Amino acid sequence: MFLSSSGTLPKNTSFMMHASLFNHFKHGGSYPRGGASEIAFHMIPAIERTGGKVMVRAPVSQIITNKGKAVGVTVRKPGGAVNLFAPIIVSNAGVFNTIESLLPPEVARKSSMYSLISRGKVQHGVGAMSLFVGLRGDKEELGLKAGNIWAYTSNDIDRITEDYLNKSAEDVVDSDIPLLFISFPSAKDSTWKERFPGKSACTVVTLGNWDWFSHWDNERVKKRGADYEAIRNGLGHRMWEQTCKVFPQLADRVEFWEVGSPVSNKYYIGSPRGEIYGVDHSLQRFSDPEVIINMRPNTGIPGLFLTGQDVCSCGFAGGLFGGVLCASSILDRNLLNDLERLKQRLSKDK
Repeated sequence: MFLSSSGTLPKNTSFMMHASLFNHFKHGGSYPRGGASEIAFHMIPAIERTGGKVMVRAPVSQIITNKGKAVGVTVRKPGGAVNLFAPIIVSNAGVFNTIESLLPPEVARKSSMYSLISRGKVQHGVGAMSLFVGLRGDKEELGLKAGNIWAYTSNDIDRITEDYLNKSAEDVVDSDIPLLFISFPSAKDSTWKERFPGKSACTVVTLGNWDWFSHWDNERVKKRGADYEAIRNGLGHRMWEQTCKVFPQLADRVEFWEVGSPVSNKYYIGSPRGEIYGVDHSLQRFSDPEVIINMRPNTGIPGLFLTGQDVCSCGFAGGLFGGVLCASSILDRNLLNDLERLKQRLSKDK
């Protein structure tokens, strides 16, 4: 589970992080019926019922400040920039984007998070490669299970990972990938068979060094050229070859294929160096008192709060708890206690 669940090397992982992961998975995992898109689908009506609105294709280009206080955001739209104002601004863009890119420098410097970043006490997480494969055949025919697979080439995870990430872009295409996270969303979704009979889906994730792809950072998506495609697709083919060593029955069942690189992650989810877990959730992140105290929702800038993975821990559950912590900070109320009482009340009603 190391790296694919905690996002950092075993030697840099805190016991707290590992214990949290174990507690999270010890009774099994959950998967939304209808796929991950159902999460947003059901969140949006709840936001709108309370007077909120959800905008798409509307990236925020800056946080508007007035006398050092966050008062709004500037949103880029096809018709031009639009300024939106609010008494409280909550950023889910991550600490690096928020402090380094969205705030005016003179305001950003007032946040203790700025000092952590400038002194290297908070680091970017490692970039990621993603492979999405459509398969011919359902889960019974292909023998697919709902569980996740962590496939390593050696038990010396620190060594093989560091060796791999230190390779050049040219050499890495011909190298064994030290770890793969392999999952079959179609085997987890109880509605899949009805919606897509005779089909299956596979997702494979591994590490990807930002420096392998940074040359194409500013190139247009789908227009990055042959050299980029050669490295991206070369790594994708390598990922699939190693996946088929674990699941050889899938080798001749491929109907769809798409590979995402760290620059894909930056384009689609705005991660500065292609990371999918936000900041590096390392030992320092959870053991250095200065980092623990300051990596929290309250940024120290009036009116501006941070939510998501960076203020809690990585992954979907970490992001959710980051939201609870952020709301608790804004309301000055321990919402975790409220949730626990709600859970107890609901359990009694069953």
